Amino acid sequence: MKNVGKRIKRQGPLSTIVFLTFIIGIISFLLHLIKVGGYITEAGSLETTLVSVKNIFSKDGIKYLLNNSVINMQLMKPLIYLIMSLIAVSILETSGYINHLVKFLRKVKPFWITMLTIFVSILLTFIGDYSYILLFPLVGSIYKILGRNPLLGMVTVFIGVTIGGCGGILFNYQEYLLSLTTVKSASNIDINYNYGLWSNIYIMSVSTIVLTIVGTISIEKMLSKKFKRYDYETSVNISKRAFVITNIIALLIISFVVYAVIPGFPMSGMMLNNTETKYIAKIFGETSAFGNGLMLMITGISVLCSFIYGRLSGNIRHRNDYTHLLTHSFENTGYILVLMFFASIMLGIFEWSNIPSVVTVNIVDLIGGLNINGTLLVIIVFLAIVVISILIPSTITKYNLVAPVSVPLLMRANINPAFTQAIFMGADAVGKCFSPIYIYLIIMIGFLYKQDQKVNTSIFDTMKLMMPVILVMSAAVMIIVVGWYVIGLPIGIGASITL
Repeated sequence: MKNVGKRIKRQGPLSTIVFLTFIIGIISFLLHLIKVGGYITEAGSLETTLVSVKNIFSKDGIKYLLNNSVINMQLMKPLIYLIMSLIAVSILETSGYINHLVKFLRKVKPFWITMLTIFVSILLTFIGDYSYILLFPLVGSIYKILGRNPLLGMVTVFIGVTIGGCGGILFNYQEYLLSLTTVKSASNIDINYNYGLWSNIYIMSVSTIVLTIVGTISIEKMLSKKFKRYDYETSVNISKRAFVITNIIALLIISFVVYAVIPGFPMSGMMLNNTETKYIAKIFGETSAFGNGLMLMITGISVLCSFIYGRLSGNIRHRNDYTHLLTHSFENTGYILVLMFFASIMLGIFEWSNIPSVVTVNIVDLIGGLNINGTLLVIIVFLAIVVISILIPSTITKYNLVAPVSVPLLMRANINPAFTQAIFMGADAVGKCFSPIYIYLIIMIGFLYKQDQKVNTSIFDTMKLMMPVILVMSAAVMIIVVGWYVIGLPIGIGASITL
């Protein structure tokens, strides 16, 4: 049995995904056979809905596979983001523009490069899942230019963005969506409860600083030495004149975009969804031109500025070269696409079977039946959400299942729903790092293979490589959450831990 476990760990990502898909199918069959189910509570309502595990090997399961396998891949947003991100990085790198942009970093010590990468990764969680797909190839390219191993850069990005999901120095759209569920869930206890968008800003800001420092030290001590230095050679021209002109044009374009999301000025606010009341929802709401077009704008600005720099510096000599340079980063991306296709099937089956939902509501109901309070309650809720996050990496989906029970439960223990949301955000960030079915872990592994086909990119070996750093940073998150509760510090503007 031990040898079987070792063979599974050494399997390539594709084999592991197929194996996990088969295991999920078997589990769905067994749990359906013994009629395992649970009751989902709707936020703001005392009504419950029975949900049962469905068997993927049944007639309905086969129909689901045939009807939705292709659709699931088509609806996978990371696929579209991947294409746009690779176009942007391709032209940035081949035009020489990015080489000039990061030129000043060549004299910076590796420690500070790691710290900057972690810090930026945490800050960019503000734009949501865009940050993964944007930063994987971009940071990989920058590390390569700086003579550092690009694989290290991508792993650093994954750790920073994933655990950094509980940090930030501004509230983001995801926090806003979570707050809507928090308020609905709290209404069963206090119908007048109101969540301010700055309610968790203190704990988020401190988490950003602590995780940046802890993450940097951990990566430099435990991870960076496992990656060989990268020998980078390039023949691109560096032109100061081209750089100045390109930067002026980039600044003008960015200024226009900023102006387009600031309301109250003549012709401004054109990219906002003005049907929303909260500004963060106006920027990133479902029908917001800025939110939906952000990746397209980043790609467009990168393409235009790189073309200008490339032509002025002589790195792009012929117009026909331009089309070829746009596809430079697409080499060896087939493996990423194959992984995403099979991962979409696996995740679709897992969600359709109701296994994660049933397990989640039963864990939450179990916690709700415990007669505990205080610090022990905070710790148990935190750990339970970590476990749930391994099964359901999707933050919003998970919170919709957890909040209707956990928010009232902690309110009865005199804990502010805003702090319950902070507990959830911390545990959610930690749990994703331990999940082998997290789509962005699978995409990162695809990027690692794209960069170096000789590297061992099995899912479990990659997780094992990152595990020492993840454990240290996870401990830091838990200490922040529990320590904050024990000390009783304000968690944000006008928000305390207790009611």
